[in-house]
Amino acid sequence: MSPGGRYPTSQAPSDARAGQVGRAATAGRDSARATSVRSRGAACAAALVALLLSAPGRADESRAARRAVAARERGFPYTMVEVSSGVMTLPGADVCPVSVSPGACEQGETSVSLGIHNLYRWRDIGFGAGIFWAATLTSDAARGARGLERDHARSYFMLDGLFRYYALRIHSSEWWAGVTIGGVVVNDSWSVEADRNPYSDTAYVGPRAATIGTEGVAAGLAFGGDWAFADNWSVGSHIRYSSWFLPEKRKVSPTGDLASLSQRVDMFNIGVLIAYRLAL
Repeated sequence: MSPGGRYPTSQAPSDARAGQVGRAATAGRDSARATSVRSRGAACAAALVALLLSAPGRADESRAARRAVAARERGFPYTMVEVSSGVMTLPGADVCPVSVSPGACEQGETSVSLGIHNLYRWRDIGFGAGIFWAATLTSDAARGARGLERDHARSYFMLDGLFRYYALRIHSSEWWAGVTIGGVVVNDSWSVEADRNPYSDTAYVGPRAATIGTEGVAAGLAFGGDWAFADNWSVGSHIRYSSWFLPEKRKVSPTGDLASLSQRVDMFNIGVLIAYRLAL
């Protein structure tokens, strides 16, 4: 029977059946519209939550940038991480990689360098510590049987403390002078063709080269400047001189090879740097 109780559903007049179909279509459209509204509401809620979550991060970043600018301009204390890269040269060093005979020594050395330092800055004074690393551009041929194809490589490692005085400021640029003191290690390594190009997948315990380290003390001077191109960031350059005091007698490796450097060595380094400041 129909809802009115007079006709079976299958025998209802066409107008009644059309009305039922229209009401069903209207209900479907209302349901789809409600679903769309709920979807848009969920999307808006998700966007609002994302905005609220990201707002504190942006606020903290902006606050840190303002504090860094204020610390630099007003002389408040702040820390600074500085990364540098450049070229290191030992112009007067007697480098002896080939033979135990002093007559086979070569004059001078040039290497690429990389450094990272952490400084504490207060007004015009800065002090901190860091590391400095350099390596030769090419390998040398070492003495030995020709079939071994022996090569020699050299690297440098410095751990030093530094003190700076920022003597001049012009707008966003600063110029400084400083002193450094610390330790230096010169590593000499000798390898053969089988060490550099292993023909087996077998893993052996221990180094693949004969290595000796020459330790000494280093002290020097440094000059440089930087330009603040952003709230927390600056770029600049530096020139550095250091005097290395190494043992007078050269070390000898188990294979009879002689360490590259000894006695006093003058080191010059020129490079570029980038620094990030963080107010305390």
